[in-house]
Amino acid sequence: MVLLHVKSAANAFSPSPPGADGEEMEFLYDCAATAAVADVAAALSDLAGLQARLLSLCRRLRERCAEAGAAGELVRALDEAEAYVSKEQVQHNRFLSPRALREHIKSIEKKCVTALQESPETFCLQQPSSEIELWWAGKKLAMGQRLCEYVGVNDKTKIVIRLTQAP
Repeated sequence: MVLLHVKSAANAFSPSPPGADGEEMEFLYDCAATAAVADVAAALSDLAGLQARLLSLCRRLRERCAEAGAAGELVRALDEAEAYVSKEQVQHNRFLSPRALREHIKSIEKKCVTALQESPETFCLQQPSSEIELWWAGKKLAMGQRLCEYVGVNDKTKIVIRLTQAP
């Protein structure tokens, strides 16, 4: 499996403004070297969108928690979710799972209803654009190609991919 170290600007996938430190989201993803670039792009777009949604939700709820003096259970759920999507997971070679990201979002929304007495719809975020571009080694990867045409057939390859919004 080819290991993809994916980097993207937080504001590329999130409707809310990035944090003061100019966040850059990172995560690991593995796929076969023979995978189609379009399939990889769709999977990476889904993961990056879920990661951005979770980070934005945590950021918005932290502000509300400070104002309302929310319960510790919600704060703990926010801490767990932020730890799961942090850049430190890349350093420990841990992959993001779309299922786990969705579970964290559902858990936070459920705890938000009990702690803040607000419906999760008030925190609904717009869906990010599905049109993305993959860049590796200064080259845009064409959606009609296979990944092995860029990185070769070695399944032990590790590359850094940058996600950008398509113009």
